Amino acid sequence: MRKIVSLFMISILVFGLAACSDSATNQAASNDKANSGDEVKELKVWVHVAAEDPEGLNYDLRAKEFEEKHENVNVTVEHIVKTGEGSGYNDRINAAITTGELPDVITLESVHTASYVDSELLLPLNEYLDEATVDSYLDAIVKAGSVGDNLYALQSFDLSSPVFYNPDIFKAAGIEIPADANGNWTLDLAWSYDEFLKNAKILKEYMGQEPVHMFPDNSGWQMYAHSPIIFSNDGQLVGENGLDTDGYLNSKNTIEALKFMETLFRDGIVSPTARENAFALEKAAISFEGPWTIDVLTKEYPDLNWSLMPYPYGKEGHNSAPHGSWYVAATKDTKYPELTSELVAYLTNKDSAKAMEEAAGLIPGHKELLASSEKYSEYPRKLMLDQLVESEHVKPKSPIFPVIEDVLGDIVEGIALEKDSVENLVEDAIEKAEREAARFK
Repeated sequence: MRKIVSLFMISILVFGLAACSDSATNQAASNDKANSGDEVKELKVWVHVAAEDPEGLNYDLRAKEFEEKHENVNVTVEHIVKTGEGSGYNDRINAAITTGELPDVITLESVHTASYVDSELLLPLNEYLDEATVDSYLDAIVKAGSVGDNLYALQSFDLSSPVFYNPDIFKAAGIEIPADANGNWTLDLAWSYDEFLKNAKILKEYMGQEPVHMFPDNSGWQMYAHSPIIFSNDGQLVGENGLDTDGYLNSKNTIEALKFMETLFRDGIVSPTARENAFALEKAAISFEGPWTIDVLTKEYPDLNWSLMPYPYGKEGHNSAPHGSWYVAATKDTKYPELTSELVAYLTNKDSAKAMEEAAGLIPGHKELLASSEKYSEYPRKLMLDQLVESEHVKPKSPIFPVIEDVLGDIVEGIALEKDSVENLVEDAIEKAEREAARFK
């Protein structure tokens, strides 16, 4: 997720909105409402982004609107900027959990929802929001924010990373680019593992260097960007209880997918170390990167000919692709569960989706907006939308998700650096995960 951290830092699009939750202003408003004689309901919101960030500006604007629609309600948005892998913000959250001082609303990485639910920190939103409200969000968002039968977190947008490719290099190497009747490389034309390897070897022979770029180091990026390669082979990392890795991380299908990754490194298709700007500088013909790379390439490399291709798949009918972002959730510490649930929905409503698409190019997270989305109505961006809506998302929901994420990073990094066999790397990972899982069994 490190790349996601930098998403909004590289965005140079500006909202044109002013931050609205100045503490002095809120205090004055609170005093005015208190003087009216009615109870003033104070709602606190903690977000992980800076006030000047497009997402931060959006939260401030929606909070202000929410106040205006509700008499005697004050909403204070506090921006606690995350650093690195989320520290800073997460440290503040952890401290508040310890002292029992969580705010009414928090933001959290969608993949960590199960951990928060397991700790009994989140409010089930479906108990307070009507069905029509929940149904307005994309299914992928509702699934990502749900644990069991309950919905705990929502967001107005989502991310779906594509695979970039260079059409000029493909043509020069003699590779026929799959296309539908409109000339687009659609999801159903994705390469299989074997087709990917076959064409990558052709590219390698033409280019004389590793033609595919991936980030092989241990980071959250492995779970976000590379785990779909495993899921597309019908592999899994952990069982349905979110704790058992033995039998899943070492299943035939998961091992098969990891062997595919191993071949990429062993056959000189992917470099064992990251090569900076390899795709932008045409030192790689294919690159697994985040959607924010589109803005970088467009602005900084205007002469580069690039397009997007679907993720390769292992087994027919199991297309998978990255998705996920930071979501918004209500905590059980709130004194006003119904009002707070309504606030979560308001912070992630359709206006938010439109604003985030316009400001940061993010996929709108409401079904009604898909048809009218300007950015995602045409290829190649439409491929990202199709991936989000049509492909499978089976990212593990586990109270030990950080450990699962870490051991997957260990495995991929171990494969890239030839530390051990795939089987031994996986067994080491299972041993590490099982030690942590034992605390929850």
